Amino acid sequence: MILSNILASLGVINESLLNNVPLEGIDQLVKTLIETFSFGAPIAVGILLFSLLLKIIPLPLDIYSRVANKKNALKMERIRPELEKLQRQYANNKELYAKKMQALYKKEGYSMMASCLPTILTLIFFIMVISSFNRYSTYSNLEIYNNMAKSYNYSIVTNAKVIENYDIKIENDQIISISLKNGKSLSDEEITLIQNTAKDEAAKTYKEEIKKYEFLWIGNIWIGDLPWKKSFISENDIDSLFKYSEGCRTEDVKGNELSNKETFKDLISSSLLEEEKAKPNGYLILVLISIGTMLISQLIATKTQKAQMELQSVDGMNGQAAQTTKMMTWMMPIMFGFFAFMYSSAFSLYLIVSTVFSTISTVIINKITEKNFAKYVQKEEEDKYNKRYGHLIKNKKED
Repeated sequence: MILSNILASLGVINESLLNNVPLEGIDQLVKTLIETFSFGAPIAVGILLFSLLLKIIPLPLDIYSRVANKKNALKMERIRPELEKLQRQYANNKELYAKKMQALYKKEGYSMMASCLPTILTLIFFIMVISSFNRYSTYSNLEIYNNMAKSYNYSIVTNAKVIENYDIKIENDQIISISLKNGKSLSDEEITLIQNTAKDEAAKTYKEEIKKYEFLWIGNIWIGDLPWKKSFISENDIDSLFKYSEGCRTEDVKGNELSNKETFKDLISSSLLEEEKAKPNGYLILVLISIGTMLISQLIATKTQKAQMELQSVDGMNGQAAQTTKMMTWMMPIMFGFFAFMYSSAFSLYLIVSTVFSTISTVIINKITEKNFAKYVQKEEEDKYNKRYGHLIKNKKED
């Protein structure tokens, strides 16, 4: 009996199906950083620290942008009386109001371009993370399956019942050769016993592997925080798991989707996995937190931009800019909730950490900028006063 036939009779999984092509480029960098930042703890720790790193890198630009935005808001409040006067004066001439407003902006040093670069940089990071997290999550789930399959294989070829009937040569956990002893083959009962034992070993491997992907109430950080999703990879997901990227599949794997799915169903049939297969992966908590944190962030931003909303157009709060800002106040939380809903819990964590960090930094920067701007205005008023009445004060002192 040739090697492949012997393996097939025992239910050994085809090794060509276990090729999980390594991540490359940015995906590999993200994986390396997250695993390094985990320090041996669950991967969620690495994700939290990685998310903070992505906020710290552009922090100098971010601070500059937020300071500029707050200064703009304060300057707008300062020239509010003049702009309101212009709104009344040119209520029926939007173009002339815009020209007068731009002239006043130039006089006061108001600039709308300060936040462009940090915004673009944040968007680049966002796109990078969403794509890398998606591939990393698929890679990690497939790696769990691969390690289960390898445990399954190793259990079969090292089982005492097998060794009694086959001569098996193994080096570095790899099967080198298998041959029958005395022409004797296994009975159906013996094969079933061997396979069930191997399935239990695969289940034990899963329970060990999944520990690093658990986080609080979440069973698997690479699956969404959703009650109808299970922490274990479902049979419906196995096709996409093996086809997650044409660039990450070897020629050996292509065309084997049906055998992959059947093998997967056999592999996870151990009674030791019944609890894991029934347990919900989450309860929508991260989805709701994502929406809540973004809503708070948007409300704070809207409050900061209130003057711009009211004065950037002759139509005031009915102007296009104000209406767009209002719409974004509610659209951004909905969009973040959608991302948290559609993608993994890991990506939801990134969204939450990023939003909370931005919100806290905005509040702190606004407070500091308000104090500094108040000092600047006070000094400016004192300089004007001294310029106008300084000679009188000087003469009085001399008298």
